[in-house]
Amino acid sequence: MGKILDIIIKISAAIIVVFILYCCTIGREFGIKQVHKILGMYHVNVGDKAFKKHNMQDAINAYETGLELFPEHYEAWFNLGNIYVAYEDYFSATEAYQNAIKAKNNYTQARMNLGIITAEKLGDFDEAINQYQRIINSKHFLISIPFVYDNKKSETANKAIAYYNMGKAYSQKALYLPNKLKTEKKELLHKAAKAYENAVEIIKDDYNMYYNLALTYHILGDYRKAGQYYCSAIETSPMQYEAHYNLGLMLKHLRQETYAIDELEKAAVLSTSSYSSHSQYIFDVLSSVSMDALQKGLPNNIDKLIAQQEQKEKEKNKKSDNKKATEKTKQDEDSVFLINGKITVDDDKDQTVINNFKKCPSKSLFEMN
Repeated sequence: MGKILDIIIKISAAIIVVFILYCCTIGREFGIKQVHKILGMYHVNVGDKAFKKHNMQDAINAYETGLELFPEHYEAWFNLGNIYVAYEDYFSATEAYQNAIKAKNNYTQARMNLGIITAEKLGDFDEAINQYQRIINSKHFLISIPFVYDNKKSETANKAIAYYNMGKAYSQKALYLPNKLKTEKKELLHKAAKAYENAVEIIKDDYNMYYNLALTYHILGDYRKAGQYYCSAIETSPMQYEAHYNLGLMLKHLRQETYAIDELEKAAVLSTSSYSSHSQYIFDVLSSVSMDALQKGLPNNIDKLIAQQEQKEKEKNKKSDNKKATEKTKQDEDSVFLINGKITVDDDKDQTVINNFKKCPSKSLFEMN
């Protein structure tokens, strides 16, 4: 056994000597490259440690040194890009992400970030759409080992996100076109809708995807599809006020005042907690729709709702004399909800309220006959 080990050690030593001689003679260029790679990896490791400690300038210095020696380190380029984004240096971030992709062509995260930066910060929507399309078209080696490793779900989710971001890029591009280019705007919005639809085919429970899809069809004037997707957004995340509000506006436009009031009341209640300016505007719209309904002899609860809103504002601004009074006021405020079209107090409110807000009474209007 000892002789065998001795032979292995001698052979290994001989291989190392031959490798060193090769690197110093005919393989000198290869040898220098390997030395640079080792030194580059060292500096990148220093950068990683600084990055984890949020010492961003130290991380930049270490990454830049390491990447000069070993420019193929795609993760270092990616981290460098993220740091530049934090510093709002979007041109440097773009260059870093591009270098990451150059080092690894199928680098989904770098392409996604590059798309977001070029669209959201630099206004280059075509480049963003190109990056998202590359993600969608990419072919990855999918591995699924139960309880060990599974990249199938993550890659599928990435494609859905790429479709969603592509939809946003098409919508933003349409927004910035001059109003006289109506045909071009409409074509871009149709492309946006198609991208959003592809996204919701993959991820079927995302509020933002449904909401933006509904909004796109709303702008296009396809109220049937807009209504269907607003309802899907509401059913997915019923406590978000935007879908209720936009659906209410659309129903107002369609002269469906009873349904419009139902959605606007929900939007008003949901918006009061954090969006006071939005809330006031919603109440103004609700008041207008309620007046139209009143003229038609339709029932509404606007007086009760406005009275409740005014009471909540008074309680919010009132100074409490002691902690118990403060907690009591908060409890009273939190206990007020809209149930079956009426403001009410419910001790077991959570699921009852969620179920109520989740309903989309006007859904039948938009279903295909």
